[in-house]
Amino acid sequence: MPVNRTKLANVAMAGALALGAAVSTVSLTTQAHAVGSSSVNGAISRDEIIARAQNWVDQGVPYSQSLWHSDSNGSYRQDCSGFVSMAWHLGSSRVTSTLDDVSTKLGSLDDLKPGDMIDNISTHVVLFAGWTDGSHNTAVIYEEPKPGLTARKTTYSRSYLISGGYMPYRYDNTVDSAPLPPKQNAVGWGAQVVVNGGGNVFHSTRSSNGSWTGFGNVESAAGDIGAVQSIADAGINGDTHVLAVGGDGNIYHTIRHSGGSWDRFSDIGPQTNQLGSVTKVSAVSIGGDLHVLAVANGRLFHTARLANGTWMHFGDITPAGGPVTSASAASVNGVLQVVAVSDGTVLHTVRAVDGNWSGWGNAYDAAGNIGPAQDVAVAGTGADAQIVVVTNDGRQFHGVRYGNGSWQQFAELAPVIGSFTANRVSAANVDGEFQAVFITNDDRIMHTIRDGAGSWDPAAPIQLNGVSGNHYAVSIGGTYN
Repeated sequence: MPVNRTKLANVAMAGALALGAAVSTVSLTTQAHAVGSSSVNGAISRDEIIARAQNWVDQGVPYSQSLWHSDSNGSYRQDCSGFVSMAWHLGSSRVTSTLDDVSTKLGSLDDLKPGDMIDNISTHVVLFAGWTDGSHNTAVIYEEPKPGLTARKTTYSRSYLISGGYMPYRYDNTVDSAPLPPKQNAVGWGAQVVVNGGGNVFHSTRSSNGSWTGFGNVESAAGDIGAVQSIADAGINGDTHVLAVGGDGNIYHTIRHSGGSWDRFSDIGPQTNQLGSVTKVSAVSIGGDLHVLAVANGRLFHTARLANGTWMHFGDITPAGGPVTSASAASVNGVLQVVAVSDGTVLHTVRAVDGNWSGWGNAYDAAGNIGPAQDVAVAGTGADAQIVVVTNDGRQFHGVRYGNGSWQQFAELAPVIGSFTANRVSAANVDGEFQAVFITNDDRIMHTIRDGAGSWDPAAPIQLNGVSGNHYAVSIGGTYN
């Protein structure tokens, strides 16, 4: 889609494969992008193992002991052991009785982590994704189940696994997280701020010494995407990734590289499933992956751009109840946490490494009811999630969800950062500090910092040199240059 148009108005069981089985031609024509950045038989993160498994689920790859599914992720036999071989990015499709040659048996089912396998070497193997609760009575698994079915995500009871003779194993090249690429030419941390001004996107950097660059028009470098609505940004390895909702209601993505150059805006819809009518986006980086939230037609969706540049499909994570009007994402000790405003109430959830989401919890029940919310932002500092809420009357409140799951009560910020009336908020971890920006009802953009000791700087207006028009959205992210 071109981006140079004029501005728009705002708008179960399977036998082991016999060694002599014949190789067939490709069974499906569904196109798939490579998932993750691992190499064949190389180190692979748990996130990537689960993402590769989900990729076959998304494609609906049917079970077969004689067919191979080929795409940019490799070519693998379409049975249970071929599925695990694919997820582990092995060089060939092993069978249930040889997968233990490249893995280590664990002491107990309770030692399982996402990406490990549960194998009965004479019958069937599945990929472990997590437990449904702390009792470890029900396992979430991925599998190629049996003829007539396709790759799926389902559950097995612990009693079924034990009675079926299943044993836990861990692939020898599994690593716990995807490493962040090495920093290049780092010159110090900075806060990257993007502002919607009159339907255009503007960008500035606040350096660690407190100075700001002038705001530059992003679309003059990355392409005109119409009357921009919501915006979001996040830093990865010195680059700043920017998401913007264009005049057509679609989400566009660009990267500001560490040297200051910009990629052209591209519509992420063809890779993620087009949502349309998006009104809010939020983004955060975890390792080399970019996690994105989108509010569309009152529902909340999640996707991720993996480190190799491919995108996951949007998944609907909408909480029960009223429509979602705002949402924000944070990396908290490398785990994605999300807050959302639904029917004026702030809700909270956590996405585990295996991709499973916790049930939505009511932050007002945990940290105090401060009245109807119109916007919310969250950022992680260490094991804590720092949350700022803007209420319908423009007041700002701060609370914390600690690493142990307890909450610090919401407290009004005016006594510590100064009094103003706001309508929008964004927050980020910038080199260990919690930084927040607000749009005020008189069209200023205020900035404040909460240091590691919990002290706040008075909020100060950002000099919007180069920004034209009224401000409808603001976002802050952190990079190291």
